[in-house]
Amino acid sequence: MTKIQAGSSTPTPASRVFSEQLYRIREVHIEVESILQSLAALQDDIPCASCTSVCCKEVMCRESLESDFLRFLLGPVAEGYNDDAGWYVPGSGCRLSYGRPLVCYEFFCEKFESQDWMQPRQLSRALRKVYANAFAGQPMLVVEDISRVTAHKLDIMYGRLENLREMANAALRRSLSERLRKQMGAAQTPFPITGSNGWQR
Repeated sequence: MTKIQAGSSTPTPASRVFSEQLYRIREVHIEVESILQSLAALQDDIPCASCTSVCCKEVMCRESLESDFLRFLLGPVAEGYNDDAGWYVPGSGCRLSYGRPLVCYEFFCEKFESQDWMQPRQLSRALRKVYANAFAGQPMLVVEDISRVTAHKLDIMYGRLENLREMANAALRRSLSERLRKQMGAAQTPFPITGSNGWQR
């Protein structure tokens, strides 16, 4: 058991009963995270790959355990948390495929200011807005007990998530088509024919 888990006053998800609505939200949320990660991976220039001072610190990873909602998303995966490094592994990055703190999708580094990153950044901001005003004016990620969120609010969040999933899927399809178009164009570009003297003809 990690230090954070031991100090938490909230029971672990395994010992609690959650509504069907929450499980539906979990399913779609995981899909959205997967799409966002796929969309980011398709970008030609990923600043994190060559960064010598990554912003992924344990203090940021910690939200995945301190947030009742993110702990719910993670389920038993939360048991693998590292008190020193969080979810980060040097050379390979984050170990989480879902349940990441939403700040991980903010792309707040100035290196992400290029036009190519506009769509992923817009979608990541939309993901944060999905969970606004979940309970007592608080966003879902800071609600201490997500089982207290009303069915009406959960329905609203689920509808927002479904819309975001469609938007993210559309963006991913466009990005894949663009990548394929570029590859096809490169494959059809003829190599210059050179003569025996080395000059191009």
